[in-house]
This record gives sequence, structure tokens and C-alpha cells, in this order.
Amino acid sequence: MPRILMILTSHRLDCFRLAMDMLLAHGQAESFDRIVLLLNGVEGRHLAYVDHLTASRPDLPWDRIAGPRGKGPLVAGLQNQCVERYPDALYFKIDEDVFVSPGWADRLAAAWQAHAEDPGLGLVTPVVPNNGTGLFHLLHRFPDLMAEYEQRFPPPLTPDADGPAWKYPQIAEWITRQFLRFEHAERRFSAKPVPPERFARRFSINCLAYGYGHWKAMGGIPDDEEPAWCQWVVDRGGFHVLATDTLVHHYSFFVQQRWLDRTSLLEDLRAANLPATAPPRPVRWATRAARIAPQVWEKVRGA
Repeated sequence: MPRILMILTSHRLDCFRLAMDMLLAHGQAESFDRIVLLLNGVEGRHLAYVDHLTASRPDLPWDRIAGPRGKGPLVAGLQNQCVERYPDALYFKIDEDVFVSPGWADRLAAAWQAHAEDPGLGLVTPVVPNNGTGLFHLLHRFPDLMAEYEQRFPPPLTPDADGPAWKYPQIAEWITRQFLRFEHAERRFSAKPVPPERFARRFSINCLAYGYGHWKAMGGIPDDEEPAWCQWVVDRGGFHVLATDTLVHHYSFFVQQRWLDRTSLLEDLRAANLPATAPPRPVRWATRAARIAPQVWEKVRGA
């Protein structure tokens, strides 16, 4: 079955660069029959980088679908166009601030294949530390982290999409740093393997895999995308699958972004996983300062 990778990007060029570096470094870009860049209002330097990226790797099967900036139907429409252009495939979708680990696509494909004959199958997702499903799974899988969480953070743990990992960027940063380096995360996962988990609830779909049959049965991705997509599966007695052998990092939700941009997390993710591409520390500090400067200026103007 053909594999189609969709990469949604809009405005975070710094995240998108790291996402592409991670994808290309692990050698799995070559395993896709088509890599489709979903350009959600991309322009200027960001568009120039897209042009440079595709021109620099002519060996890869690039394609692009562009539309105006926005959420909901504008994002769903890009994905639907992609499925219509490449039917009868297995689809993978990541956001511009999702950083994939070695073997991620093969493992998601294996998890999908293991459940593909069940008509209730909806979406397959990896363990993403900073979303509700990922945090809930990791803390129950590793009791030492649960103990630390309960000591450090007051919010009760839930697997909800708008749970503590979404509401509190401090929690998102903390859990991401527990698995910062993919190599170490792999060893920790291997030391305590658990079977894939079925679940039926809304989750953050910033990295997933799904089949053409599911898309057809749903009549295409709904305009409300994430909430409606997940609920469609639940309402019909279906299930999603958490691929418990696969960890993928997500940088930030929009409610976390300003807080996390004041940290060094983005630079540290690169340094931990792609050290050869990490700039010297003074450059990293300057990059972080450039993210913080607009927030400081807003405070000064509002004072």
C-alpha cells in the first residue's frame, strides 16, 4: 500500500526547519511514496525555505498543496485535497512543530496494520509527551515520573485533550525533557515494553496515521477537524490506537507557545538529537533572545 506523508506548515519556520531536519536525518523520508507539504498561508522567507528544501533533495517525491492561512475547514480542506489526489493509501500527517524519532513511520504503519481488519479502527497515534494522552500514558507506564508529577504539580492527571499538559506549559516542558533525547527514550521504552492501547476519546492529532477506508467512511475530514474527527469515531463505537513503542515530540500548543518560547526547549531538542547541526551556545542564546524580544517589547509598550 502506498504511503503518503502530509506535513502541515504555516508560520513557525524555526520549528519547521527542525522538523524537516529530524525527518531527513532518520532516513525514513525515502520510505514514503509521496511527501506532500500542506502550505497553510506560507509566504516570504518560509516559502523560500520550502523551495530550497525541495530543490536540495530532488530524489524525494515532493508535492505541495497551498491554501490561505487559517484553522478548521482550511486545514481540513488541505488534507482532503491530498487524499483525493492520492487515494487508496496509508496516510501519515504531522504538524510543523512535530519532531519524529527513528523508526516512527514503520512503527505507526505496523500498529495500523495490526488493527486494519477491524472496522472500528480510526486513527493511530504515537506517544506524544506533551499531549493529554501521551502524558497520561507515560506517567502510568513509569511510576517514578508519576511520583515526581504529583510532587511538583497540583493539577489532577487526566487524559483529556485540554487537560494539564495543555493548560500548563510548565508541565509540557517538564515531561518533554524527561524524554528529550530519542536515543534515551528508546532505551527506556525497550526496558519496559507495553502492548498498543485502544482508546475512544478526543486527542491532539498533531501526529497520526490513518487508512483510506476510514477517510471514505467518514466522508472526508470534517471542517472542525480534531474535535469532530475524534468524536465521529467515538460516536460509532470505534477506537483509536496508541502505538506505545513510538515516541514523537511536539513543541507547543498555541496556549503554551509564548511561555515555551521563553525557554531553551527548541534549541535543546536540536542539540540532544541532531548535535552536529546545533549552533554554538552564543548563537542558541541569540536565537532564544530573538523569540523573547517581541514579548518584552509588548510589555514595554503596554507599561
